Amino acid sequence: MKRQQNIPYGKIGAYAAVIILMAVLSGYVWATNRHAHLIATIPIIIFCLFRLFRIYNELVERLMFVFNAVQNNDYLFRFAEDPRYTKYAFVNQSLNRIKEVLDNAKLQIKEREQYFQLIMECANVGIVVVMENGTVMQTNSKVLNIFGVERLSHIDQLRVLSEELCEAMHRVGAGEQLTARLTTEIGDQNLVLSCSAMEFDGKRLRVISVGNIHEELDRKEVESWEKLTRILTHEIMNSLAPVTSISHTLLAQSDDTATVRQGLETIHATSDRLLRFVDSFRAVTRIPAPQKAPFYLSELVAESLSLIPHEGIEVEVSIEPTDTMLYADRALMSQVMVNLLKNAAEALLTQDCDRKITIRSTIDAEERIQIEITNNGLAIPAEVAENIFTPFFTTKTDGSGIGLAVSRQIVRLHGGSLRLKHNEKGRVTFAIVVE
Repeated sequence: MKRQQNIPYGKIGAYAAVIILMAVLSGYVWATNRHAHLIATIPIIIFCLFRLFRIYNELVERLMFVFNAVQNNDYLFRFAEDPRYTKYAFVNQSLNRIKEVLDNAKLQIKEREQYFQLIMECANVGIVVVMENGTVMQTNSKVLNIFGVERLSHIDQLRVLSEELCEAMHRVGAGEQLTARLTTEIGDQNLVLSCSAMEFDGKRLRVISVGNIHEELDRKEVESWEKLTRILTHEIMNSLAPVTSISHTLLAQSDDTATVRQGLETIHATSDRLLRFVDSFRAVTRIPAPQKAPFYLSELVAESLSLIPHEGIEVEVSIEPTDTMLYADRALMSQVMVNLLKNAAEALLTQDCDRKITIRSTIDAEERIQIEITNNGLAIPAEVAENIFTPFFTTKTDGSGIGLAVSRQIVRLHGGSLRLKHNEKGRVTFAIVVE
């Protein structure tokens, strides 16, 4: 009760009571024609009205202060609640409670945003939340990595990267799927965009998912080739083993005519080629599990260069940092490196140009090691480039067509990727990315 004596509501009631009383008294005085007595009542009414108006202004000022602070996202204010220091203790206490309610609501909204952001980060595709005018409200780190940018605040920022991608991001509507090509530092990417629409806080939003087509296709390609290889290996081996054995026995024991012998030789040669073919199939799918150990990348590069002929070819090596270490199966990674360097050298030796191979290694923002092997020869023809990682596809007369397929599989077993990053005249680059 002591606190109630210091709040303005008691005075407000008292002033209001005095005004009512004086108004009634003034009416009585006016009705009885005692006009002279109004000189006493009217000043009292005016004084009470003035006091009420002053209290009203002080309360409004406090309310406006609270509204302005909330509008400016400032929740650090707090009014004095001790009656010994303010006559508005109860009002201040109420305003502080309002502030705490709003502060808690803001905290809950922030927690929800963090919760949904965490869900977005767990997604295996890039996600962009876009307003109607193209302003980006929210993204996950996956889509920033795909686009190769640190921040994205508007779709038009993508125009400098890819006009095609920017237009696709603007056009894609709810329930639609569009594709677009993007070229970044990590190479060419074919992206698929999917869109859903929603309303939030009175705004129409589009939620666009961005995925790399190659990643899914590569995974399915590997699964398909592995299944096909197992089936073919089993069937061909079972069929050829007796044919090879019998033809070899007949060749050793037969004294028949030359025609018979020629036929047997043909059978033996054909079956022998098919067996070698099967062995190549096995090489694609029966790669041993990597036995990982740490070693310096510079040692792997030097060792690989010593195993390939590269006379007449300038070789430039740039490893940053110089003490970069790989945690991998050294023998398997050496096989990959030798194959890529050998292909680069063979491609240059058939061309009349200043021959140069560049080996460059860097560590990206995600702590992954990126190794690029570049030759300055002619671009690989488009129809060849599309199939270079397909097992048994080759343009060499004596090639098996499994080198790049096996190399890609080895890198994948290490949790990385191998791809053709650049393919243009004077710059043909294969990139290895490993953890």
